Amino acid sequence: MQKRSGAAALPDPAALRTFLEADRTPVSPPDILRAFGLPAHLKAALRTTLHAMAVAGDLALLPPGRLKGVTGLPETARGIITRMGRNGLPVASLPDDPRGSSAALVTSHLDGALLLPGDEVILRLRPALGSSLREARPIRLLASTSRQIAAVFQPAAPGTDKESPPAPDRLIPCDPRLTLTFCVSAPPEAAHPRSDPRPAPIPASGDVVLADLLPMQDGQPPAAHIRTILGPATAPGQPATLSLLTHGIPTEFPAEVEEEARRVALPPSPNERTGEGTEASGTSAEERTDLRTLPLITIDDATAQDFDDAIWATRTAEGFRLIIAIADVAHYVQPGSALDAEARKRGNSVYLPGRVVPMLPPALSAGVCSLKPGEDRLCLFAELTITGAGQILSGRLGRGIIKSAARLTYQTVQQALDGTLTPEQSACLASLPPDLLPTLQAAADALQEEAKARGVQTQPEEEYCVTLDAHGQPAAFTLRERLPAHDLVAAFMIAANRFTAETLVRHNAAGLFRVHPAPAPTHPQPRQMARYAATPGQHHGLALAHYTHATSPIRRYADLVTHRALLSTLHQGSNRKTPEPDRADLPALAGHLQMAERRAASAVQSCQNRLAAIFLTPFIGQTLQAHATAATRNGLAITLTKTGTPSFLSFRALPDGTGMNDESVSKRPDLSSGTPFLSCAVLPVVLTATHPAQGTLALVPISHPSSIQSGKIQSSSVAPAPVHHAS
Repeated sequence: MQKRSGAAALPDPAALRTFLEADRTPVSPPDILRAFGLPAHLKAALRTTLHAMAVAGDLALLPPGRLKGVTGLPETARGIITRMGRNGLPVASLPDDPRGSSAALVTSHLDGALLLPGDEVILRLRPALGSSLREARPIRLLASTSRQIAAVFQPAAPGTDKESPPAPDRLIPCDPRLTLTFCVSAPPEAAHPRSDPRPAPIPASGDVVLADLLPMQDGQPPAAHIRTILGPATAPGQPATLSLLTHGIPTEFPAEVEEEARRVALPPSPNERTGEGTEASGTSAEERTDLRTLPLITIDDATAQDFDDAIWATRTAEGFRLIIAIADVAHYVQPGSALDAEARKRGNSVYLPGRVVPMLPPALSAGVCSLKPGEDRLCLFAELTITGAGQILSGRLGRGIIKSAARLTYQTVQQALDGTLTPEQSACLASLPPDLLPTLQAAADALQEEAKARGVQTQPEEEYCVTLDAHGQPAAFTLRERLPAHDLVAAFMIAANRFTAETLVRHNAAGLFRVHPAPAPTHPQPRQMARYAATPGQHHGLALAHYTHATSPIRRYADLVTHRALLSTLHQGSNRKTPEPDRADLPALAGHLQMAERRAASAVQSCQNRLAAIFLTPFIGQTLQAHATAATRNGLAITLTKTGTPSFLSFRALPDGTGMNDESVSKRPDLSSGTPFLSCAVLPVVLTATHPAQGTLALVPISHPSSIQSGKIQSSSVAPAPVHHAS
């Protein structure tokens, strides 16, 4: 009988890949052979197969450290295209790298398709060379973003040579991360007669259009054909539309999701409203605590439409008794439903100036889930007993029914605490107990004192808000007012999130946690972002051993997952079982939600940048003031004081007298060591042009008389940057 070759005896690469991706335990070639019941003499053949799989990118998604005892494999990784470099080649982040590194791709396309920001690819990494960005070659496309782009139409200039072919019209992408220019091409179906006899509309110069990218042709520039004309970049609502389009954020709900939302949002039966009988979800009446007699109140911004949480407090002999009631979104959004899939895909609601893109359809987000005053609402609640010094003595979590007593704004609460209410405002608060707001403030003060005692350091954050006029155009950029009433609500939410996290850890429940690592003492970095994680960990910013997000399930999918994890612990030992979240799925979900959070923050910032470009257009030619914030490898990051939007000045745009345009990285000065720009409070710049479609500005620095010689310099543009928060 002929002996089978080693390669033929081995399982196929697909089976090996499934086996390796199914677990995180480190395995060696002998371990793999034993798992498949194969003899040890096939070890060499297995190594050859693993090497071939690595070359093909089939091992890039393995958990870190999964393979042991296998050397010489090419290094591959999952990458997400984040932007185009100045050379027109993509740059990708490596989300599975704990160092958060990036790689520069050596080609802009894969299998004839142009790689765009948002594409997820398998990369083969080249060896690192010093401190420069690692290079990588794309191997396989895992997921692609939309092949439709928003771009500014630029008609070709009339030619003077009649024998030369006319130059094509051009499209300039509205996404500043995409630095290529596209030629306008006829759509593929142009060879067939149009059913509509009317001529296709022609965009005007400067109009924003939606265009479909065409496959790359060898030796030809990238091309696209126009599908829709959106109109001028300065039209009302256009900055928000472009920011959503360029970030790939879905804005419309599928029909089946809308239908499911309407169905589950039907008013509860009379038995449910009175707490008698059994609820549709299967939760018996005794599992819901009736909180409708307590005057819980919601406190939000004046423009808010979705009210996630309501609070109440009373004084006790020990200190305070608090109740934080949170919308019971898990009652309406069941795992595996169309609603659940859409909410997971979106990850969170997005709040842009003048526009909100909710995570859940309005029937839920602004309807039955929103804790509106005077209406019965299902909730989860945290009931906490704290000392006068803010320490939690005891607590419990449960499901309840509430009827919010009032919908208040931060400004109204602050005026009530300051004693500056108008007679009309006082009349609106007449139905509340007179000591409720002072008690809430006293309890919040206690919680804040306890936070200071455990080492929390509050860092003020400058956040600008945009005021739109009646025509939807930007009228003012002002610093968002941070009131003690904001801190009051935040203290209650942090207490509820903290107690929820401790409950999940105590029950070893599968859930999502919020972690915020401390900077290394020997290598301090700028403040790191908090992130989602499948395992509990320290939250350095809040000085807590464990923390989670649970108080905003209408607008954050992570909070909904936390609620499901919590319900699985509440129903332990009862006849009704609530399945806990899938532990194996949580690491990938944490990464997706982190991406969605960054995407939303970046979309908000890019919308503000576009509005700033419109707002600043009348100031072209004038001097503006900017704060220098950081020095990067390529230039100087600044923030305009007039709009609070980030901008960027290339080192090449700075006068030679600064020494900052030296191309050698080692000779570029560190801002922290004191450069001429940081020696003054502000950096004057001249605005030479605005580009509302991209949200970019052309700026020329003005020489500082005491340290910089005057000279002709280049302009640079706004670099959209997401605003990150530690919580």
